[in-house]
Amino acid sequence: MSQELNLIPQMSENEVGQSVDLASPLDLPIELFKEGLERRSNNRAMLLSWIRSALTEGVDFGIIPTKNGNAKKSLWKPGAEKIAGMLGVVGRFTFQDLDSLLAQGVIPEYVVVHCQLVDTTSRVLAQGVGARSLKKDYGDLNKALKMAEKSAHIDAVLRLGGLSEVFTQDIEDMPAEASVVRSIKPAASSSISTITVEQVQRLQTRIHALNLQETRVLNWTRRKWSVTRLSDLTAQQASQLWQNLNAWASEQQRPIENRAG
Repeated sequence: MSQELNLIPQMSENEVGQSVDLASPLDLPIELFKEGLERRSNNRAMLLSWIRSALTEGVDFGIIPTKNGNAKKSLWKPGAEKIAGMLGVVGRFTFQDLDSLLAQGVIPEYVVVHCQLVDTTSRVLAQGVGARSLKKDYGDLNKALKMAEKSAHIDAVLRLGGLSEVFTQDIEDMPAEASVVRSIKPAASSSISTITVEQVQRLQTRIHALNLQETRVLNWTRRKWSVTRLSDLTAQQASQLWQNLNAWASEQQRPIENRAG
């Protein structure tokens, strides 16, 4: 399976001999170029078929509703790790300027992590980058590094497979835009209505992105409002819950169901 999913196969000795002096793949003999395109096209189709069958929504990726009513899949860490494992590549990470800054006693405002995906021969097949603001993690350098590393790995996996048309970047590295929060706030005429399916999906995606457990969040909503399902929240309750999620994520050690708010 891993050979079939190899997106960058080795060239044969005959191919190497004919292309060694060529500056661009477009300069290859037409038959070699055609064979290469067909091979990569077939391999990519197989990869996409495997992704559809092997990755699970809510575990490996989430769904992000967009303003125009469409939905975009957001690749998560477990999904990126599964794809990388199937393709037989591992990530190598470097932290831009971090060691020198820390040696000088300087805590940076941002951390930048680079990820290289390499095969068993240490050949670099793809690269990705992730950045994280320490302010977003309340000055927790370790958490910021982990989040930036996760973002860099997902970026590299998307580039390796050419998957940006299928997935967007991990939503936990995207800001919670005011428009998303506003969409959960109640209208004057809908104060007693429960939230929509789209709003439930947004809450679930945000809970996962912040590494919170939905069951523990629901324990809190049960104690707060006697609500045991996100779909039973009113718009006002969902708005309050959304506002609390970031604060809960920053103090993971204390059980959510015991927190005030």
